[in-house]
Amino acid sequence: MKTKQLTKCVALALTAYAGFASAATTDFQLHGYVRSGILLNKDGNSVNQLYPLSYGGWRLGNEDKTKVELLPTMIMTADSGVIARVKVNLTHETKCTADWNCVDNDGHELQVREAYSEIEGASFAPNTVFWAGKRYSSSNTSNHEYDWEYIQYNGTGGGFDKADLGFARLDFGVYTFTPSDKISWTPVDKTQQGYPEDVSANMWLKGIGGTGFDMQLVAHTMNASDWQSNQAEKGLGTTLMYNFANFYGVANGYSRAVFQYGKGLAAGDSLGKNGWGFANSDGTKSWRFVLDGMASLGKVDVSTFAFYQDDKDYKPWANAAEGTGNDRNLWAIGFRPLHQITSNFAMQYEAGYEYLDVKDTDVKGGMAKFTVAPTLTFESGFWSRPQLRVFATYAKWDKEIDTRFDSGYTRNGDTDTLNFGLQGEVWF
Repeated sequence: MKTKQLTKCVALALTAYAGFASAATTDFQLHGYVRSGILLNKDGNSVNQLYPLSYGGWRLGNEDKTKVELLPTMIMTADSGVIARVKVNLTHETKCTADWNCVDNDGHELQVREAYSEIEGASFAPNTVFWAGKRYSSSNTSNHEYDWEYIQYNGTGGGFDKADLGFARLDFGVYTFTPSDKISWTPVDKTQQGYPEDVSANMWLKGIGGTGFDMQLVAHTMNASDWQSNQAEKGLGTTLMYNFANFYGVANGYSRAVFQYGKGLAAGDSLGKNGWGFANSDGTKSWRFVLDGMASLGKVDVSTFAFYQDDKDYKPWANAAEGTGNDRNLWAIGFRPLHQITSNFAMQYEAGYEYLDVKDTDVKGGMAKFTVAPTLTFESGFWSRPQLRVFATYAKWDKEIDTRFDSGYTRNGDTDTLNFGLQGEVWF
């Protein structure tokens, strides 16, 4: 079914659903995101993105995928003032990942990544939003420049947001999630029905004491599968975040400082996330520190991002004989200025460095990346969209981490590349 046809079907279904609801008024909205472009090397050959750390990657001049998100929403308002929303997220990308319930090359054109309902304004809790279904957590937090959600809780479940406790607002949700390529696993106990599922209870306290301080606590549980013998079956994690009203007190803009810690199912690739700790051990531990912000300096906006992460017993299957994983640390730092030269033309630049050290192995090194991108803009400012960009990107990395790159980059022993491309990006 084509994207346009499926979108119409969803809109009709939401409209029909609304017709049965006792709503005084109904409203339909469609939001979305579109990104598409080409990435070529100096020989004119198509190349893949440069992602040496696998978590994120400096976005500008470094993306070759086509991605489309369509978010139809039906809003119903009752005579009493109660509001109900029905939300769907239809996504297509040239590579299926995460909770898309698909594997590469399986023929799926569209995936339903969200499908849930909300009720807000109930008489007993007028400021609280209740929800149930499949969705992204409202607390998910990403850095656009590095193209990475360092807080990401997705899945099917239910809960509530914005409950007023007086000293803070409370969000609480229960999520179930398993990566799509792991759902064929069976529990160790063959009498159990189904497959292992990460069930996480997630609690956020926001605006504590009227400040910019937020605190999250998460608990995970998941039955072990027969994939390996020493899997963790529980995990605990926390996130502490401070949201500044400006750019760290020195310029206009915004910024935040984030500390995250996790153990067991809440560590490693599942630090700040759910579902990706399925093969951690009880001894897997991780912590991370993030600085994320943007300075607004007149006609120049500067996005900045940095993080450091330390892992203990990461990927415990890596050393089968010892039954333990590797200790490692990884970090990245970068900035992306946008200079608005006229109302419809800007120059963008990006410089970033990423580093990985897997202890007791030969994997230890980093990559530097630089991009220049003349950009046509719809309006002024970093967040103005649509943007149409042409770009040139130069990247150089250490030989010790060349296994982290597509073999097309390294087959001749190269440790650098010069890439070119163009890209369109819009959200609405």
